[in-house]
Amino acid sequence: MAKAWMPGAERIDGGTTRTADGLGAPRAVWTVTGTDPNMWSAREEAIRLVHEGRPPHLVWNPLTGAVAQILAATRRSELLLGHTSRYGQHLDHGDEGRVCLVVAVVSTEKEPFTDGPLVGLAPVLEWLGSWGVERGWPAGPPGLRGERRPSEEERSRTWSRGGHFGHDQVPGSASTAPGRVDPEQLLIAGTREVSPGPESGSGSGSEPGSGLGSGSAREAAATARAPQLSREHPEPQPSVIT
Repeated sequence: MAKAWMPGAERIDGGTTRTADGLGAPRAVWTVTGTDPNMWSAREEAIRLVHEGRPPHLVWNPLTGAVAQILAATRRSELLLGHTSRYGQHLDHGDEGRVCLVVAVVSTEKEPFTDGPLVGLAPVLEWLGSWGVERGWPAGPPGLRGERRPSEEERSRTWSRGGHFGHDQVPGSASTAPGRVDPEQLLIAGTREVSPGPESGSGSGSEPGSGLGSGSAREAAATARAPQLSREHPEPQPSVIT
């Protein structure tokens, strides 16, 4: 049975967002936060995206497996996914489909998150599947826009099939996220569990159950981080690129 809130995910108040009686196949859209998963937790990034007015449904850290949920599945994300005009009508493609669920991965485009551990992916895909999102990627690998740019008609036709998509594959999208991730690796890895490494993020922003409750444990984790990494966000702060 589909649940509006993903079991096991930490809930973050995303405020009141719109609902839309969308028609068509359910979809999941994958994007990235543009930040290092070694330094920022899912909770921290979720709170920031809420403050920036761009909340996705889920924020997932693939190194720790932590998931923060901002919006119920029945709500529509305020993140601009893509829009087109047809026959004089403006179409917001984020409002299409019985559901259109947005997953923001704590990662960057330059380092595809499918190249690393995908901790906690199985329950994310299971929750998406419970809402009818087919486990397939009909548009092919994302991140190839510079090599092959499909027509808007082709993108719309593929979009209508439902399933999983990169942010850059939504019709009318100007985004380049999530980068060159491997859809096959993502969907296959979602069938098995991967053990998490040390929790990321600051001590105050660590997810519950991370095992970093004590100050000494947090300090040990901080010491283990690469010293060249910065806790600063880039300016401007386009965590989820629109």
